[in-house]
Amino acid sequence: MRNIRNKINLSLACILILVFGWGVLSGYGQHPESIKRGTLETPRIYLNLSGFNLEAPKRFTVPSLEDGTSFIIRRKEGGDILYEGKINNQIGDFSAFNPKSYYPQEYVVEAGQLVSEPFFVGPWWLQKVTYQPAMDFMIQSRHYVGNVREVRRKSYGWRDDTHFAFELNALVEQYLSNPAAYTRMPRKVTYNEPDDRAAWGTLLPYDEEAPDIVKLIHWGADVIVTRDLKHEMFKEQLAYFLYAWPWIKQWLPDQNYQVVQDYAFGHWTDPNRDQENQYWHEETPEGSHNLLEINTELGSTKGGNPPGHTIQPNLLMYEVAKRQGKSDPEKFLNAAVRQTAWIIENLDWQNPQTTKGQRTSEHVTLTALVHMLREYPEAAPEGLQQKITEWAEIVISRSDNMWDFRKLSDDQWVPTGSAPTMWNETGNLAGFPAIAYAAASVINNREISSRLEVLAQSHFDNLFGRNPTGRAASYNAPSELTGVEHGWFSEHLGGIGLLENVMFVLDGSPKEEHYPYNPELGDVGWTEGWVNFNTAYNRSLAWHAWYHSGIDLVQRGDKVEVALRAPLNFNYNASEPVELKLTTEAGDTERVRLEEVYNLSREMRGSIYVKEGRKLMPDNGFLELETGEVIKVSYGFGYLQRKDEIVFGR
Repeated sequence: MRNIRNKINLSLACILILVFGWGVLSGYGQHPESIKRGTLETPRIYLNLSGFNLEAPKRFTVPSLEDGTSFIIRRKEGGDILYEGKINNQIGDFSAFNPKSYYPQEYVVEAGQLVSEPFFVGPWWLQKVTYQPAMDFMIQSRHYVGNVREVRRKSYGWRDDTHFAFELNALVEQYLSNPAAYTRMPRKVTYNEPDDRAAWGTLLPYDEEAPDIVKLIHWGADVIVTRDLKHEMFKEQLAYFLYAWPWIKQWLPDQNYQVVQDYAFGHWTDPNRDQENQYWHEETPEGSHNLLEINTELGSTKGGNPPGHTIQPNLLMYEVAKRQGKSDPEKFLNAAVRQTAWIIENLDWQNPQTTKGQRTSEHVTLTALVHMLREYPEAAPEGLQQKITEWAEIVISRSDNMWDFRKLSDDQWVPTGSAPTMWNETGNLAGFPAIAYAAASVINNREISSRLEVLAQSHFDNLFGRNPTGRAASYNAPSELTGVEHGWFSEHLGGIGLLENVMFVLDGSPKEEHYPYNPELGDVGWTEGWVNFNTAYNRSLAWHAWYHSGIDLVQRGDKVEVALRAPLNFNYNASEPVELKLTTEAGDTERVRLEEVYNLSREMRGSIYVKEGRKLMPDNGFLELETGEVIKVSYGFGYLQRKDEIVFGR
């Protein structure tokens, strides 16, 4: 049953009118800045209730004010005007507001007689607020060993994950894109000895000092091989484990790699899945689990068969096969190329089912196409660049509204259906930033890529209150996420996932009826969190980190300076140093320590002394180099790595 404890019925609404007077509801009287929704009062200035990153898009929606109306920003406590602007198309843009302060502060928008809820502006604010909650969700929602220990149907590594939650896809990308952030997190996961259910335990345990994200990657792979899950989408997840091995192996036994690689390579081309496990919402035709074959099926809005889901796993297996010296690695690359070519020739982005109609799994397709174009431009099929650009142009055309919200089609906001559960599309909002950032990284038109950056942020903002309900997607957001006053109307109690006591559940999002602006409808449509929603969000965290990260090397006299920009400054009251390796072409290495420039800095810097010579001198803290020798530095790993190099003495 659904929990309706936050709903208000008509009788109570009438009582409120009598008590507080019509002025409250019409915008006059006791709360002129608010209108009633449920038992909460949310301002009619709609924005990210938690806050915004420095040097990032910052926008709000105000449906009730005319274009040209002035707005200001000041501190929550009042005081001087810090920023001024004007409303345009019911949107206020204050992206240029990047306060330079030495401690985080809350601000408000004032426009007409309206005052917004307070919000923060700080370095990497979104990541500071959600990295740990996102990790806690993945820890607590595990099947068998999470905060619920009973066996759940339709569940494998995570409760209610089915076969298309793409857990390892997201977890591995999170680690590749921002390893220092996840390595320094507190350790909350401990190994659970397997019981007699034969659900896990084939992989030997990890080192207890491993970061939680590595433990979760180990968990996901262990369940797949132990339960013998031969569904194509479970086999695909093992490619991410194998690809990440060089960067996670320090915490895992060698046996883990051997078992996973034997299973993945041994079953990659099996046409049939196992019959022992029941795969709910199955959309892969029987006999079509050979991952080297072209998939010509277009999945439903459930998200169970997103187009091109084999592309990225095959590209990763290509790299793994080359690393292992396999005799035929090209077969994986060729399969990815053929599948990409099929998409170019057959998918019509004008058909909503190919994009937002994939709901929670849409993030799979575009990130794969971008991976192909970025990493294998010579092998990429002709027309791929244009295909991605066409996708972006259609997305932008469907986002020209006061919410900066990508609609399903020109005539419809979100997917709908005949059943009561059709559709809670929260996972699509959560995964959209991943594909927007991915596409922006390969599009050569700066106007298009800039608009995609705005849309990526607007969909994050939608999850945190910039939507027609004025509520964050998580019911428990007010108690879990800094700065959020208004959580979703309700949460789903029970169900297969049993998520009501899990951290950072993405419970709900506005339905077709709410748009373009019908906040008085309250809690309509289906509400229920799902691990698939959170893994989509996790991929957005990964692609956000990669897209906004950068690293630079500069030689200044007898020093080489390193500057790193990455989502790492989460504790504004203490230094959080990072160590990176400088490497020479001769193979010499030296570590350099980087620290925040100041406590609210987005950038970290460090330096190391260098002089001309040949020998590495780690004890003296400098590198001896020859003029013309190349020095390299990097952050992150694999296809989500950022790197730079310079030539010494030039």
